[in-house]
Amino acid sequence: MDADVHERTCDRSSNPLKVSMLLSTEADTVISSLEGTLYRVPSFVLRSTSRFWDTLLSIPSESTSTSSPIPASQNNAILEPMLCLMSGLPIPPWTPDPESEESDEMCITEIENLLMLAESWDAPGPLSFLRLGVTSHMFLEQPLRMYALATHFGWVPEAKLASKYSLGLNLYDDEYEEILRRLSAKDLLALLRLHRARRDGMKSRLDDPNVFALGNSGTSSCPSCNGNDEVDHSAWRELKARIFKEMDQCSKGDFVGSWEMEEWKETEQCWKVKCRVCSRLSYHKGQTILKMKEGLRLLPETI
Repeated sequence: MDADVHERTCDRSSNPLKVSMLLSTEADTVISSLEGTLYRVPSFVLRSTSRFWDTLLSIPSESTSTSSPIPASQNNAILEPMLCLMSGLPIPPWTPDPESEESDEMCITEIENLLMLAESWDAPGPLSFLRLGVTSHMFLEQPLRMYALATHFGWVPEAKLASKYSLGLNLYDDEYEEILRRLSAKDLLALLRLHRARRDGMKSRLDDPNVFALGNSGTSSCPSCNGNDEVDHSAWRELKARIFKEMDQCSKGDFVGSWEMEEWKETEQCWKVKCRVCSRLSYHKGQTILKMKEGLRLLPETI
């Protein structure tokens, strides 16, 4: 294959409108993109890597010309890398530009489109290659899109990883409505159950008298002096309610022990509660936060 042709074939930044792309000098099948660019590919490559093309090329044609272009419904940006993958040729890596906010979006969208095309063409080779890109950093930053792809293709490890990275998101935020609509009812329910299980699990731990004895036990007496004056635990109940609310919006729970949590009025009031007889602080800040974090580690992390 000519080196210049190879370079232009695999460079998505080139201008393919001016040339006819040759993926093989001995190709006998011509595919035309939406822009009219012609790609010559050996029929045995298409038939051996795609069940769609195997079926299509098996249909008897009235045309006697083997070079009559077969129109494709994809543009060059998608058709070209797909044909390269099917032909065993390299494609440029998807490297987002750190200075461009739209770079990640363009790369993710291209991978999504290629995956859909690989599925449509029933091309398991390119599909398995593209699967590797779904766990890249740019997808981990958009875990719901990663989850949507993984569940669509039945990729369990990727779906579990995506569900873990989704814990920091508020699924009820309007910005995620569109992507959540792409999920099947079963997959959406699994994700919602994970987030809810963490929220409810944290609540159960905060309410457990065996873990947080003072605020949840039947007695309100100070354990230090056993005085007759009851300790007011309303601040503890308010803090638990605030944590439940925050877990509902961010089931990851990474706010526990953070500076953000320290600024809550509920937290400030709770740490100030003390016995009016011996003046002992009712809640040990360090131990309380430690038990909360231990509770977080016991919660499920994936679907």
